[in-house]
Amino acid sequence: MPHVPRRIAEAVAVLASTLSMLAVAGCLPDDDPMDISTEPRSAENGLDDLSPSEAVDTVIDTLETEGSFHVTGTMDKGAAIDMTYVVGEGATGTIGDSADDSTPVELVSVDGRIYIAGDEQFLAQTVGEAAAETIGGKWVLLGEESAAQFDVLANGRRFAEALLNHSGGQARITGVRDVDGSPAVGLLFPDSGTTLWVAAEGDPVPLRLEKKGASGGTGVLRFTDVGADVELTVPADEDVVDAADLPEE
Repeated sequence: MPHVPRRIAEAVAVLASTLSMLAVAGCLPDDDPMDISTEPRSAENGLDDLSPSEAVDTVIDTLETEGSFHVTGTMDKGAAIDMTYVVGEGATGTIGDSADDSTPVELVSVDGRIYIAGDEQFLAQTVGEAAAETIGGKWVLLGEESAAQFDVLANGRRFAEALLNHSGGQARITGVRDVDGSPAVGLLFPDSGTTLWVAAEGDPVPLRLEKKGASGGTGVLRFTDVGADVELTVPADEDVVDAADLPEE
């Protein structure tokens, strides 16, 4: 049977490392400025009145209620993610070796079925050179065992839980600050070095996560388009090859 794609497996490992190291954020690079006001005030939506664990649960529940969200950014080891999640349905987007990767791996997940596509080199690493020659520009439908290893990237609820619950330490809540022009509450994780900024007005949706010492654009994830209407499109049958039908190397 085909093994798990190496490039995606590496991206998953990087993501898991990032998710497990949440805490107080450090400075951002000069080419990615973040305007943070130092004038303290209270959150209009009451998020800063909750305990840290209650705040984390509230953010996760809010994302689930909103139904969809978009995550973009470059993780601390360079892997770039650009994914749109539809909670309870699946996800679609790309994962690259870096922000400049011109041939990122494409991923579509719908109802537990995960499809991946990439360039010739990616396919050779994924299914072997012989099998790659039979695929051309088609998508590969992963088997159940392989698909299970991508759950954090293909399931919106799992992604949010991994991001917020695998913190490696107790969170602290800051006062309200203006973050890139929007009032936000920071969830700080002192044991690891990351901050999650959450909207302080309206629904408490995540805005931005940044790793301590983020530089050159790495270590920053942004959340946008929360609650947007998203339609996940499954690749046409004629454009899909089932991994189970590919020859073994």
